[in-house]
Amino acid sequence: MIAPVKDTVNKIELHYFFSDSSHSMNALIRNKCEVNLLGILKEISTVLNARLQVESEAYTEGGLVERFVLKSKSEFVRSFAAAVFHYVLPLEVDIEKTVSEEDKETTKLGIEKLRKQLREYERNGEGEIDKENAANLFRNNLKIIKLKSNFYRQISNCEKVNKLSVQQVNTDGSYAGKPNNIIRKRFDTYMLVADTLKPETDDVAVIEIVSPVLKVGSYKWKGIYLATGRMINFSMKDNDFKNEVINQSLQFKNGTRIECILESTRKMSEFGEVVVTGYSVPTVTKKLDDAVTVETPQGKTAKKKKVVEMQQLDLFATLF
Repeated sequence: MIAPVKDTVNKIELHYFFSDSSHSMNALIRNKCEVNLLGILKEISTVLNARLQVESEAYTEGGLVERFVLKSKSEFVRSFAAAVFHYVLPLEVDIEKTVSEEDKETTKLGIEKLRKQLREYERNGEGEIDKENAANLFRNNLKIIKLKSNFYRQISNCEKVNKLSVQQVNTDGSYAGKPNNIIRKRFDTYMLVADTLKPETDDVAVIEIVSPVLKVGSYKWKGIYLATGRMINFSMKDNDFKNEVINQSLQFKNGTRIECILESTRKMSEFGEVVVTGYSVPTVTKKLDDAVTVETPQGKTAKKKKVVEMQQLDLFATLF
């Protein structure tokens, strides 16, 4: 859980412990580590909807110690950001579980709730912050997970680093609370094995067709995905629909749209951004021309299947 927030905290201290008596680190490795740490702080400020300025303080010895000085108009937000950073850096996350249970709507509502509570606290000088909600938001933040993975992968390249600690520091230089320590043998538990995320599915996607494929082959269709207004290239994997098009049983004209199941394959970029790498349509449920809507046989089958699944869920609910 996120530690109690104290308005006096304005710094984060990172202490790299070495296996020898040196006080220096490979500059390239340290620079790459810092890029990812600053990325985590930037994502925290984005979620909090706060302007957070980060400055670097002069290094001290004892292995190697660096401090990030946080500056914000709100002392509470500044200290809250420090508490979140202190919480997430040593936190182990089941990435498969996080990805499989990803729920954008729940995350959006959680962020709105946290921002509202922060605004009320700043306005009144007091208030309750739902720390469990905040912990869930940052623990399951895919961008932070990716940036943290990058950080531990980089620091692992410096063989003499045998431990890392992160601690909050007050404005008077004293420490706030206890440090979080991460030993070297745990570094790899934070590293992602793969960057691929589970596909995102839109069961009622509508695409205005710009360029259908009228010949046999693995060519991509082109259309405007109306949910985003963006032009996309996609693979048509509904063979029944594709064959009807190739055999000219179905005609297309300006403005023809399809309602379909659209799958988006995704991955995380090096900087933790979620990137769509491709689109595919496994099932076309309807073809729409002006006011004329034609439901496809596979669309009718998909509808019946969904009704059966809902009935089974209702039956299960009544039994238990």
